[in-house]
Amino acid sequence: MKLVYICSPYRAADEATLQRNIDYARELTRMVLTKWGEAAVTPHLYMTQCLNEADEAERQCGLAAGIDIVRRCNVLVVGMRYGISEGMEQEIQCAKDGGMLIEYMK
Repeated sequence: MKLVYICSPYRAADEATLQRNIDYARELTRMVLTKWGEAAVTPHLYMTQCLNEADEAERQCGLAAGIDIVRRCNVLVVGMRYGISEGMEQEIQCAKDGGMLIEYMK
C-alpha cells in the first residue's frame, strides 16, 4: 500500500471557508482510501487539532512537520479546486525535488 499525502488548502479568512477547506480535505482523503485503496496522509486535518493556526510559531512547526511527512510518502495528491496556498506550494516543491509522483485533482 502506498502512502499518499493529501495537499489542499486549510487556512481561511472566515469560518465558512475554513469548513469548506476541511470538507474538501476529507473528500480527497476518502477518495484515496476508498477508490484508490491507498493509505491517505492528511496532516492538516489532525495537526490543526493540536496546534494553534493563529500562533505563527505553532503554524510553522506544523508546516515543517508536514514537509517531513511529504518526504516519506510515495504520491502527492494536490487538491486544486480552491487554488494553491503558500503552504501547498512548499509541499509541491518538496515532492518535485524528491521526484515524487504528483496527481492534480479538481
